[in-house]
Amino acid sequence: MTQAKHAKASDERTQLLLRLLEDSGDWQSGERLSTLLGISRAAVAKRIAGLRARGYAIQSVSGRGHRLLLKRENLDADAVGRNLRTRHIGRGQWRVFAETTSSSDEAIAMALAGAPAGSVAVAERQSRGRGRRGHAWFSAPHALMVSVLLRPAVPTTDLAWLTPLGVLAMAEAIEEIVGLRPTVKAPNDVLVGRRKVAGVLLETGMRGGEPDWAVLGIGCNVNTLPREFPQPLRGAITSLFAEIGAAVSCARLLAAVLNRMEFWYERLESGDVRSLREKWDLRLAGNR
Repeated sequence: MTQAKHAKASDERTQLLLRLLEDSGDWQSGERLSTLLGISRAAVAKRIAGLRARGYAIQSVSGRGHRLLLKRENLDADAVGRNLRTRHIGRGQWRVFAETTSSSDEAIAMALAGAPAGSVAVAERQSRGRGRRGHAWFSAPHALMVSVLLRPAVPTTDLAWLTPLGVLAMAEAIEEIVGLRPTVKAPNDVLVGRRKVAGVLLETGMRGGEPDWAVLGIGCNVNTLPREFPQPLRGAITSLFAEIGAAVSCARLLAAVLNRMEFWYERLESGDVRSLREKWDLRLAGNR
């Protein structure tokens, strides 16, 4: 068999494997998949790994086999827009990157190129996600990684409220879509119980002493399986899937985040910091 024919046959088996998992909706043993595909169980496992790398959430358990938790979702403007109720946020440019350093790098590049407020950059995979003070952010598989470009019309002294605004929007979106009741932890964490499920990073650019742009980067562990977290982090972080035992739609969650972000952003621009502060205090870990 020529190399081209071998690659085509391999791809056809991967697509058949995906259809078998989609049609079943339940556990499929490695032995059964191996027989149906005419390949070894090791080859099945290799194709499962390849599908995961492409964004499919597939659970594998020894003795049970494999099952598809959630089909790969599009996170483009059309898919998210079905549940978007905003006027501005999410209505600018919208770019989805299969792989990049970080969604915030892309959103900053968009800002410098003149993209309008409300533009969004989504990363399916990140190679160099970052947190506060230059710390690395573990970009989990099947996570939501998005950055929103704002051009704040607020006093410089109020810019610091953009981080709590993003954290609060994420927490409220999780409660709306999943039913959990997250708390927040200063300055930029969303917690379920005592473990971190999401975080926010604010980066800003100034011109003439005034804010020219602000990028809110948000990362949320959505359908990450517990075993996909690095061992040293497992006691400190969690995912929505780990908490409820079911897959969550990233598209619906992202729409809810943007809806709540605009709600609070409009209040910040109107000078209503008090409402934002009150809701933040009510969500603070230890106050509920």
